[in-house]
Order: sequence, then structure tokens, then C-alpha cells
Amino acid sequence: MELEIGGRIFKSETRFAYDLKPVLAYPDDLQENFPAYEMFRDVYLSLKDREVILEKEVRYDYTFTNPGMVGKEYIKTYGHYHPEAEEGLSFPEIYEILEGEAIFVIQKPGRRIDHIEDVIVVEAKAGDKIIIPPNYGHVMINPTQKMLKSCNWVSRGFSSIYNPYTMLRGAAYYYTEDGWVRNEKYEKVPEPRFTKPKLPKELGLKRSEEVYKLVKDPEKLEFLNKPGKYKELFENAFE
Repeated sequence: MELEIGGRIFKSETRFAYDLKPVLAYPDDLQENFPAYEMFRDVYLSLKDREVILEKEVRYDYTFTNPGMVGKEYIKTYGHYHPEAEEGLSFPEIYEILEGEAIFVIQKPGRRIDHIEDVIVVEAKAGDKIIIPPNYGHVMINPTQKMLKSCNWVSRGFSSIYNPYTMLRGAAYYYTEDGWVRNEKYEKVPEPRFTKPKLPKELGLKRSEEVYKLVKDPEKLEFLNKPGKYKELFENAFE
């Protein structure tokens, strides 16, 4: 897929349904290899914005998640963790829903990857901003029959860690047409906390303003690379 922004063409990286097979609740029900979602990485509107993005060592992406199901499970992203940005704190991330609706499963592992200390389920719709706090992994689900379009800011200084999700066949919970299903591959999992996203005042954004606007005030993106300075921002990320 191609996307034209600011007179430039950005090409997507496609994740197909077969790519998701290691993390699906019902992999044996996968019969057709359809496009699950498209990722447009390192997008920018202007060359001036591009300079700021590179200087601040961040990246702006789009993800377009198609509707669909495999068995009873709704289509989702693969799921991943981030490596450490600072001692004891992994890189955070911020998403925005542009079109459609999403459910995020955000989970914090303990000393073992199959021991989960906290699970946050966030329901989000167009205009919502969702912060992934340090030390949490996440999956984004499209629970509707419409395209889900999202964007995100993240540090450009690392590669995501997918292996724990592969080893444990996905996140600690699956979302299905019958509701939530616990992933039995995990030994210890708490009950999920259901919440909604809250826009931290530190970002200086209105709900109607897209997160891309932060490129015009790039100091507000510092939390993506230096999370230790922004404890209050992460504490205020959910209602």
C-alpha cells in the first residue's frame, strides 16, 4: 500500500494473517492469508519536520489495521515489548486513534515472561491518545468491522522485542466474539484492569489536536527517550 503525505509517497510494510499465526488464539482456524495490517514507518509532512524528527531521535508511524477474524478472535497486531531506555525503564510510546476503534492490551511482565504483574485493557476511539508506559508490552486489536487507523510517536533508537509474544502465543488475554479469553500459556496472570485513556496535561494537547503537532514543540517528545524524568506523565495516562 502507498500513502501520499506532503507530496511524498510512503510505502507500507504489510503484516499478513499468516505472519500472526504464532500469536493467534485459534491458529488452526486460519484458512486465508489476508492482509492484517499495514505499517507506514518514519512518516513526515515536510523536510523541516524531518530534520526535527531526526534531531530528537524519534519516529512517527501509521498503522492501518483491517477488520477481520481468525476463528472467534478479532484481528490484532503481533504484540511486542521495548528494550531499556534507562536503567530499569523501557522506552515508552504514544498512540492516537485516527479512525475507527481499538482495544489495547497493555501488560507488565515480572521476573519471568510468563508471570504478568499487571494487565491494562484500554478501549479507545477516534481522537484518543494512548500512552504505553515504560516496562509494558502491548497489542492493538480492531474489534469492529471497519478499518482502524492509528498513528504513533516512538524513539527511533531501538528495535522492538517480539520473541516473548511468540514464545507464549500472544498476550495474556485474547479478545474474541465470546469476550475475553485467558491465554493459558502464561503461568501467572492477574485480572485485567479496564480503563480509558487520559490525555496528560504535560503534552499540552487538546483532544481535537493530532499528536503529530508535537513536532512543532519537540521538547514535549523528550519523554520517549528519557522516561525517568516523566513519572507523573505516565501516572496520569489512564482514567
